[in-house]
Amino acid sequence: MQPSISAAPTTGPHNRLCSLDALKVIGCVSVVLLHALVPNVERVDDSLTWMAANLLSAATRQAVPLFFMISGALMLRRDFPSLPAHFGRVAVRYGLPLLGGLAAYKALAISQGDPTELFNTVLYNVRANLGFHLWFMWEFLGLALVAPILRPVAADKRAAWLFVALWAAYRVVAPWLRFLDVTIPVANMLFLPHTGYFVLGYVLAASPRRVPPLFLLCGMVVAIVATAGLTADFSLPFDRLDVRFYDPDAPLVLLLCACLFKLCLQSLTGNSPKALRFLAGATFSVYIYHILALSRLTHFIGPTTLFMSVCVHTPLAFAACLLLYAIARRVPGLKYFFPG
Repeated sequence: MQPSISAAPTTGPHNRLCSLDALKVIGCVSVVLLHALVPNVERVDDSLTWMAANLLSAATRQAVPLFFMISGALMLRRDFPSLPAHFGRVAVRYGLPLLGGLAAYKALAISQGDPTELFNTVLYNVRANLGFHLWFMWEFLGLALVAPILRPVAADKRAAWLFVALWAAYRVVAPWLRFLDVTIPVANMLFLPHTGYFVLGYVLAASPRRVPPLFLLCGMVVAIVATAGLTADFSLPFDRLDVRFYDPDAPLVLLLCACLFKLCLQSLTGNSPKALRFLAGATFSVYIYHILALSRLTHFIGPTTLFMSVCVHTPLAFAACLLLYAIARRVPGLKYFFPG
């Protein structure tokens, strides 16, 4: 039985939900694979190799939305009686790792001949940092800051579903209606791309309703195959990758995320085993540093084939980040930059 809205999931260092930890690992592996596939999927042609890369890339598109859904399921489950305490936790738990990531990618830029001042892209001009993927961290911090505002919405079942429905209307449906020359005249005053995923994660985690697993699996397969097919149809005629069906706002990506999230919630019950807790604890650090690992692998191994991207670069980058995390967690002071 899944928890209800009024009895949202609780977690702790030794009481972590197996379903959410597994989703963290799935999302993290997916995001590493997604970035490892970039050189393969951006070379658009009608070869079987590109078709396979496109299909694999379509299967990774749940990566970032999953992190926001997991965060919503965990962060919105409780009230925030002390805002200063909440903001302090956010600064330490998420701000320090972000600062560490900015510094690491600045070091990478310096090794590649970056002539700018030492603190440029670390303490200011951060959008120019070589760690392009750290945009996720800035959005995550933004959601953490507004979580106390979203908590009362999430705690009310009707308000939560209304929020998700309006978000889907504005962010998922409306952009595609423009192809039919149809627009929603009422202005969107609230909904951003990942805010809905944040609330949706909590709603799905707190809902006791079960969905037949076969239905969820079919939804995932349809979403992946249709995303790959539509991407190919809109890319091949122009020899240029069309990413509109890869975006988190795409309806098929939403379907994939919702089905995978619900399937894991229903299928993986109980607390996480020790190995899964370790992997899930490392995912934050793996996300921050995997681009650094991939860039070093590309430098030493060279341009990648599809096989190398999937079977060599992805597991090696993941393993290197796990090793970095395991070592850093044992160093006093440094462990605050590698939250578990």
